[in-house]
Amino acid sequence: MSTENLIPPVSHENPDGEGGEGDALHAPHSVSSEEGSEQDPSMFGRDKEDSKPLLYLRRMNGLSCCGVITLTVCAILALFSIIMLAGGYHAIANSFVREQLVISNGTEAYDLWRVTPVPLQLRLYLFNLTNPEEVKKGYRPIIEECGPYVWRELHEKQNITFHRNDTVTYYQQRWWLWDQEASGSHTKDDPITTINVIPVSVAWSTRHSFSRIGIDVVFIALDEQAVINTTAGKILFDGVEDPFLDWIQEEVVPKNGSFHWALEFLGNGGLADFDKFAWFYKRNMSVEYDGLYNMKTGADSISNLGVIDWWNREHNTSFYTSPCNDVKGSAGELFPPNLGKDKIVFFSSDLCMSATLFYKEDVTSPDHLKGYRFWGTNHTFANGSVVPGNECYCVNEVCAPTGLLNAESCRMGAPAFLSFPHFFNADPFLLHGVIGLAPNETRHQFTMDIIPELGVPMRVTPRIQINLRIRPDEDFGILRNLPDVYFPMLWFEILGEMTPSLASRTRAVIYVLTSPVPSLVIWLIVIAVCLVVSVTTIACHCRKAGGDDGRFR
Repeated sequence: MSTENLIPPVSHENPDGEGGEGDALHAPHSVSSEEGSEQDPSMFGRDKEDSKPLLYLRRMNGLSCCGVITLTVCAILALFSIIMLAGGYHAIANSFVREQLVISNGTEAYDLWRVTPVPLQLRLYLFNLTNPEEVKKGYRPIIEECGPYVWRELHEKQNITFHRNDTVTYYQQRWWLWDQEASGSHTKDDPITTINVIPVSVAWSTRHSFSRIGIDVVFIALDEQAVINTTAGKILFDGVEDPFLDWIQEEVVPKNGSFHWALEFLGNGGLADFDKFAWFYKRNMSVEYDGLYNMKTGADSISNLGVIDWWNREHNTSFYTSPCNDVKGSAGELFPPNLGKDKIVFFSSDLCMSATLFYKEDVTSPDHLKGYRFWGTNHTFANGSVVPGNECYCVNEVCAPTGLLNAESCRMGAPAFLSFPHFFNADPFLLHGVIGLAPNETRHQFTMDIIPELGVPMRVTPRIQINLRIRPDEDFGILRNLPDVYFPMLWFEILGEMTPSLASRTRAVIYVLTSPVPSLVIWLIVIAVCLVVSVTTIACHCRKAGGDDGRFR
């Protein structure tokens, strides 16, 4: 086909005949423009190269299912890390630890509570009276401290019963084993001269009775003495024979077990229950001596862990008047976690009361455990003159000097008064009654070192002194000339400290609860995982993009 047939006639469009050449020159240009609307092979390669970045971006935006899942997992892990770092980890750890602190079958706390894992030492110190004849004439007693006499002490809960109200009822059995090695040169056969508790107690408990003259006749007939010579073992555990106790067992308590009418005139001393006297007589291995406890397990609220609910089925004792007779605070072995630097309250059947110890200082154990030290201050055994309201600790209108606790109502009517050793933190006038005491804070303070995060004692050193109120009594010949003093009979301390293995386990638990390192480790691990997954995903996309590009070319 010739090109002429494609060019329209000129004569019809230009009557002047001058534009034909120009039209002829434009005709091929217009034809090439129309054909340029189709793909030009010369332009094909350039268009392909210019479209590569756009094509890659489109492929990246259109992630595969695997890529979407990967990024989602990374986002979830990042959120999880933020939660852990913001406190989630510690919340989980606290929840787990608190579950183990609850007193319940299967928890670690239950096993440690049921049988005390900490080795305990009972260290007893007796006061030997060196001038007995002068004391009988009214002179001030001169005493010397003897000891320590050391027994190993063991505790085990018996008759354990759990209740639906998240409490547990139990007896605490205690027993003691003589430790000659820890006692050093002191033996149970060491001679001890001391005040005879039996006639002093009978005189005190019958001070308002008309039977006193008749009892004095019995004392004279039996040759009862105000001062006795015995041994350390007998006065502490084995028991001292006494003619008046023998008379009660033989003459007042018939063999059929019923009580003689004369017992009501002997006061509320409970003398018929004993054939001998010792400070720990009939206590060794006794299941029921310490009484029946009901304690909260912490299952309902961790703030109730170890809190005593009642003792001997009563929320109040008969020893004092309200509110001093309230059974409250801890049962003495566990405290609610997260203790503050204020005070702790615990009930003690030995003290017959709920005692308060006050924060003293931060301490660190030899095994690097950190805790709070609570101790007995001049407010622990304060009377109403020091702490208003403590008049409720008076018994039968007898109020003790500050620093002493009148314990006659829970010591079978005996004029027993409790204090810290050597009258530490007590009224200074008490030191003037006897010669031979030297109170020292380091040696005689009552302390408990407790791990605040767990409420678990890491070291305990309870120290208590038993004093006997002696005074001249005109109705009893053997007591008529005695001085009027609070006579120290003995004092004891119970030493207990976490074993290295238990301390190591406890330290690990506290580390998990308090250290930020575990949270940071979790955070770093998650970041590393996200980085690895992200790099892998991008590499896969790049490889896929390169493969698609090769096939396109």
